Amino acid sequence: MNHLDNSTIETLRRLICEAAGCEAGSPADLYTLMLFIESRTRETVGLTTVKRFWQYGGLSSKPRQSTLNVMARSIGYRNYDDFCEHYGDCTPSSDIVLGEGIKVADLKPGDRLMLRWNPGREVVLEYLGNSTFRVLSSEGSKLKANDTFQAAFFALGHAAMLANVIHGDSSWPLYEIGQQGGLTLVRRLSSVGE
Repeated sequence: MNHLDNSTIETLRRLICEAAGCEAGSPADLYTLMLFIESRTRETVGLTTVKRFWQYGGLSSKPRQSTLNVMARSIGYRNYDDFCEHYGDCTPSSDIVLGEGIKVADLKPGDRLMLRWNPGREVVLEYLGNSTFRVLSSEGSKLKANDTFQAAFFALGHAAMLANVIHGDSSWPLYEIGQQGGLTLVRRLSSVGE
């Protein structure tokens, strides 16, 4: 299986950004992504390759299969084909996320959030810094109190991809919440300094 269409590659870009906790919007973000990919794969990836992959600064080209394999390995897949098999047929269309949401960049350590999604799931989270959250309480979810994970943003009506989840004695590279209809509530409960 070899899906080289733009929507599949865009899905891979999005998932890597969410796992790394940045948006690929600046040179610093791209450097962070390069370090993230290298730390997860133990393979050297050049900054120019990262810029091309995210089409930063007008750089663009169809990624090589070897680049796609490294990128997929950075988020826990054996290779790009494995990513496509695991993720389904990799044909979701791109979507600009609009409306109510919370960007991690706007949070301070100690801020608390509540998220809800169907059917009947709810978690209260504490932001720890460095794109990392701790679950304070959980109803109906596989997530439990004291689990930790990383995320870049939470948007009303959209699923959220959680990366590097530590769940008791186990870890999950990626965990998606709100698959059926997205998040139904995204609320900041308290903010440090209020």
